[in-house]
Amino acid sequence: MRIFLALDIPVSVRSQLVLQQFLLPVKRKVPPENFHITLVFLGEADAGQLEELDTELSRLEIAPFELRIDGLGLFGKDKAHNLHARVSPIPELLALQKKLVTLARRAGFAPEARRFSPHVTLAYLRPGQFHQPELEAAVARDAAFRTDPFEVSELLLYRSHLRSDGAEYDLLERYPFSEAGRALKQ
Repeated sequence: MRIFLALDIPVSVRSQLVLQQFLLPVKRKVPPENFHITLVFLGEADAGQLEELDTELSRLEIAPFELRIDGLGLFGKDKAHNLHARVSPIPELLALQKKLVTLARRAGFAPEARRFSPHVTLAYLRPGQFHQPELEAAVARDAAFRTDPFEVSELLLYRSHLRSDGAEYDLLERYPFSEAGRALKQ
């Protein structure tokens, strides 16, 4: 089972991202129901690791905070492979991500060691399915794209299924940031 920890995107922000996708010259657009902010990709998990992770995350105590989408970007310098909306890397988000990496290691996972770059993937790019200079110009044109701030108050645990037409995600669990949120969940 391939799993990851993420934050959700509210419907109002999803709508703005869908409009942004429409304006961009790409084919393999991520469906809006798959929009999320990955915090830690954990990879393959067994039952024992999931149980330990659940124990750790159930005790998580973090104050809710606000995020904002702040511009567009591409991953892959000469050969872009990912078009995304950038998430402002505020201190609260960076601290949460770092804390989750530590919790994941305690639960027996070996999280990816790459630098955390908060984003929402809008499209996966395959060679021959887009024209890089045209896409770079569109990203530059929409550099001022911003959303209103939105509050995040829970962490999501997802399972990822890789398919030929893209990934499919199943929500496994929600972890409210605070004791009060956990009380409402029950």
